[in-house]
Amino acid sequence: MKNKLTQLLCIILTVATLAACKKTIGLNPLPANKITEFKVAVSDQNLFAAIDETDKTITLYLPYYYELDVIEPVIKLSDGAKLSEAILPVEVSDTKKTYTVIGTDQTTSTYKLIIKQNQEAPLVLTELSTATSTANIAIGGADIALQGNFNVSDIKKIKAYLVDPNNKEYEFLASPSFGAPGVTASMIGTTKTYTYGKLMAPQILEPGACKIRVKVQALTAEMKFPVNVVYGRPGINYGPVTAKQGGTFKILTSTTVFNDFKEFYIMINGQKTLLPIVSFTRTEAIIRIPDTVPPGLYTPTAAFGTWPLLTLNWDVTVTAK
Repeated sequence: MKNKLTQLLCIILTVATLAACKKTIGLNPLPANKITEFKVAVSDQNLFAAIDETDKTITLYLPYYYELDVIEPVIKLSDGAKLSEAILPVEVSDTKKTYTVIGTDQTTSTYKLIIKQNQEAPLVLTELSTATSTANIAIGGADIALQGNFNVSDIKKIKAYLVDPNNKEYEFLASPSFGAPGVTASMIGTTKTYTYGKLMAPQILEPGACKIRVKVQALTAEMKFPVNVVYGRPGINYGPVTAKQGGTFKILTSTTVFNDFKEFYIMINGQKTLLPIVSFTRTEAIIRIPDTVPPGLYTPTAAFGTWPLLTLNWDVTVTAK
């Protein structure tokens, strides 16, 4: 009797186990609000980003030699999902770009885009000064050239600065005298060196020691030795003028600035005749023509500090009152 009872219990347990095995255990559904692929077309291939679902980031690595300023992504989503905004071009310097995906179940997920520019590091600059000799750069001085292993030919990817003792950056400007800045590459020994040239030091600089800092895409470097920012020999823009006796006219400089402006004069019958300097700033001066100057055509000369005299290649035409 005992054995029969034991057999009955075993049969009941077996039937219950088989019945349990027939039940379907539900799996969590796949998220409906995912970015499944993020890619960017370049000249010879597609670049695929790494998508991290844990921290919700999209990391795209850009080799420097593609020299991209903007990317145009192609994005794939979960079936039926959509983005909360249109897919537009993105600047590679953008550090705040996000994408929000809306799933078919109306749940949302937001991803942050991280663009990392792969460059050859470190960025190395050719020094202008040495431990024993400090280079001078004139305030407003033009045709300045900087060299280094920039590995780019696009000037939009290079930023160069003079940095004062307070760490304030003054970006080098395009030189109005020598045309637009440019980047050229050449072999110096066995090293490929890039020259970023036709630059101008800003006219607002103050004299003193400055560092030179260069930024190429994601890389930054500074020259080890500082340069001296100084007042150079002033220049005066080409600008023939016509003014009446007793009147005034303006002269300008778009490069090296006016400093210690002493005299502005013309020659009348072999005699030096001053045209008084009414006022001047770094970039412009007001000159007056005395009432006694006869009408005529005159070539002026300017004197600044101890610099050699600056005889201009344009004329002042004086007319009668």
